[in-house]
Parts: sequence; structure tokens; C-alpha cells
Amino acid sequence: MYSLKQLVRYAALLALPVLGSCEKGLDTIICEDGSTTPTTIPDSIQALTRQLGAQSQLFTYDPTRQNQFTGLKGTVITIPANAFVRQGGGPVTGPVELEVREVFSKADMVLTGTPTSSFGQLLESAGEVYLQPAKDSSLRLAPQASLQFQTQNPPNLVSPDSMRLFSGSGPVCFNWAPVFDQGSSIRQSGNGFRVTISSTVFNSSIGWFNCDRFYGVSNPVSVTVDVQGSNIDPANNTMVFVVFKELNGSLRACEFKAPNTFTTGGVPSGSAVAVAVIRTLNGKLYYGRQDGTVTANQRFSPTMREVTPDEIRVDLNTL
Repeated sequence: MYSLKQLVRYAALLALPVLGSCEKGLDTIICEDGSTTPTTIPDSIQALTRQLGAQSQLFTYDPTRQNQFTGLKGTVITIPANAFVRQGGGPVTGPVELEVREVFSKADMVLTGTPTSSFGQLLESAGEVYLQPAKDSSLRLAPQASLQFQTQNPPNLVSPDSMRLFSGSGPVCFNWAPVFDQGSSIRQSGNGFRVTISSTVFNSSIGWFNCDRFYGVSNPVSVTVDVQGSNIDPANNTMVFVVFKELNGSLRACEFKAPNTFTTGGVPSGSAVAVAVIRTLNGKLYYGRQDGTVTANQRFSPTMREVTPDEIRVDLNTL
């Protein structure tokens, strides 16, 4: 006869192949390919975008030399020596831990909460990149320093032409503002873009940068979404996106009318879209998606169901 302790150990060994080359942490399962699967349901939209959105990658910067890092999505980041100073201007002589996030797919735009909108105008993205010191928010780029990104175009990009550099702002309804700084630039390079970020732009930003083009909309209409459920709070537990099937872009429905109606403008009439609703409430995660072709005064109301984080990811990655 086997003891209870032996049976439990044997059952755990049998479960190991299910995880493959993954390691269980406190709140996530971390796999060799860098992917993570949360084992807890996020309790707010803010927590959801951190857990399910673009993966946080940590790199250690050595101030004594030029550094070059490559993100999981292929972004190459180059930072010169002595690039960072303290808020008062003092030099940084020790290692600096940097956080990097990369958003290239429409699924990551939704799950990270970084749609492609600039003051209500639709954009198409060739790549969103986040870079900030991970532990010391007082660090700044030195006045004459700049850093560079080399991105790789996503496969579903409609056109790489007319791309501009944008800087992100938030918090609830994310917005991209065009960068007009003369020390910053963007140009096509290989199958992507070479982006230069000056200290002026870096130090005044929240860390998000984007290669975008304005998507010309000659006949914009509004889309209204009626969300099923109760206790709907756009600041904390519910987010609604209009995701475009024929371009690498998305809009977040930011106008809210209680108890359950969301609206966004700037949508091209006749465009094929998927309306995605994500809710986190009382320790559970809910998701709904409704596909359609946009017409004037159209309303959507996706059927909501309880899901796992992986089910949302898999569905959004079909867009």
C-alpha cells in the first residue's frame, strides 16, 4: 500500500509533462519561451493589463559602456555609455535595471490597454515599445544623451509609409501624441524602423513610444456597445475595444453612459471589426466578442461568458 504522501508525490510527478518546460512561481507559470500564464484572476483592469498584457522584460544597463538589448519581439535597443543621471543631475555609476515591453499585435494592444488612437483619430501601428528604469523613477536621460530602437514590422501591417513617432499618455483611456522634438526621429530601416528618442522626449514621457501612421478616415462614424452585466465601472473593472481586422489598429470605447453603454467615434464606415469586452469582477474574468461590419448608428452587444486568461489570449490572437 502507498501512503497518502507517496500518492500526492506521484500525482505531482504525473502532472509535470503538462507544464512542459515551465516553472511555477507565486502568481504565474513562466515558460522557456518567455510566456507567462497567471494562476490568479486580476482584481482590476489595471492589474489585468499588467498580468495579461505585453510581457515585462528586465535588462541590466552598464553605464561604463554602450549597451544593446534585444527584446522577445525582436526590438533592438541601443543605449550609450553614461546615459542616465539622477534627478538632481548627479551621475549614475552603478548598474540600472530597465523594464521593456513590446506591443506589435492587436491582441497585445487590447490586453496591454494601448490602443492606436491620437486625440480621437485612428492610427495604424508598426510597433509600440515601453522603456523605463524598473526600480528608480527619479533617473533621467542625461541632457545630451539619446537612445535608439530598431523595430521589426508586424506581419499584418497594411502600409509602412507615412509613419511618425508618437509618445503615449494615460491612464484610463490611453492616447498617443505626435512627437515634434527635433532631437528625436524615425526612419525606415530594413524591415522596420530606426527610432531615436532624445532626452527631452524620454524625460517628459511615461515610457511608451510608437511608430504610427494616421489612418485616413473620410467617413467616420460612432460605434456603441451595450455591455451585459451589472456594476460596470470603466475605471476599474470593464474595458471595451473595437479591433480592426484589416489593419494593425484598435480603438478603446472611452465614452461611458451609465449603467452599461460605451461609445467610440472615429471608426471608418464599412470596416470589418471585432468588438471585444473584458470584465474582471468578484474574482472572475468575463469576455465577450462580436464581429461585424460597421455602419452608421450601429450597436453591438457581445454575449459575455466566464473565461480563463488563456481563452482570451487565444481568441484575440485570431484577429
